[in-house]
Amino acid sequence: MIEDLLIINESGALLYNWHPQGFVSNGKEDLLSGFLTAINSFATVERGEDIKSLKLRETQIIFEKYNELHQKLTFVITTKNEELIEILHAILHELMEKFPKIFYESLNREFNGRITQFRKFDTHMEEIINSYGLDILNNTIKQVDKGDTLKAVIYLEPKGGNIFYIHAKHYVNKDKISFLVPLIMSSAKLLYNSNLKEDLDWILLNTVHNEKLLVEPREKILIIKQFQSSENFEEDILSLEFFKEKDKYIRKPKKLIEKFERLKWSPKIKQIYLVDIFGKILHSKIFDETYDCTEYVPETISFLTSSKKTSEDIFSKVLFNASIGGIRIVTICVNFNNFCLTLIGSIHDFNDFNEIQSICIDVFKQLI
Repeated sequence: MIEDLLIINESGALLYNWHPQGFVSNGKEDLLSGFLTAINSFATVERGEDIKSLKLRETQIIFEKYNELHQKLTFVITTKNEELIEILHAILHELMEKFPKIFYESLNREFNGRITQFRKFDTHMEEIINSYGLDILNNTIKQVDKGDTLKAVIYLEPKGGNIFYIHAKHYVNKDKISFLVPLIMSSAKLLYNSNLKEDLDWILLNTVHNEKLLVEPREKILIIKQFQSSENFEEDILSLEFFKEKDKYIRKPKKLIEKFERLKWSPKIKQIYLVDIFGKILHSKIFDETYDCTEYVPETISFLTSSKKTSEDIFSKVLFNASIGGIRIVTICVNFNNFCLTLIGSIHDFNDFNEIQSICIDVFKQLI
């Protein structure tokens, strides 16, 4: 995590400094900025080079220079976590774009000694930190180290699939995650933006072995968490005739429909749809018409198909269910091999991922 963030002008004046919430500063930022300015000046004068980084015993110091305005600036970040270097470089470059633009008038003239004006950058700094997911990283690392159900956290670049950071207590298939997660995230985003006109908040994949893959998009990063619960239903779920007899219910879908017509549904579910692999709705129930997703549901098959492949490639397990959470609507797709049971609900009822699993298990238990 970031310990110190400093913005220093060429005279060594500390224009701006920032620390993460909870970090105890020693109050010597001015001394540090003077030291860094002196050592950087020495390197420039004596060696004709700028310092890009400096390694102490435990601390890594990263430098970036900005020489476009009258006041030449040096942006500095210090950290004890070297594995975050790639993200921190990205943050520095974003700072170098935003800070000079916001304070252009003040920075494009002689320094007048007034630095209080730069404190209003705190809001922008928090936004940048959040956009890269660094606001939750420390607590997430602690949860992984605690050894409970959270086994890994991965920070992934959304478009190129480059892994910026990983902290794990079990094997993580980096190549598969880099390739598959951006694909299913793009598919889910398109599904929600085009059909429901709302932003995507998360996607959740759950295998029959009760392994979970949670993906939460931030502006600059995808935060991926892998969970493993001790309880699993693999043997029981795969013993269902949907998985054993692949063609039976394709030839005779009425028998399939009869099974689902007899089920009892949680009051949290607003709509249910039974859909075949071609997107044809075989059976539906609308409990709340304000959540009418009839036109949208056939397209969930593409999301389920890509989620099934992701589950099999990353975990080597069959997918149990895959869910999409938006601002208002949650879509739960339960895998029945050649069919999908799509459940529509409110984000207020399904903001706990254990509740999603509970709903799916209840359906499964009624079918066995």
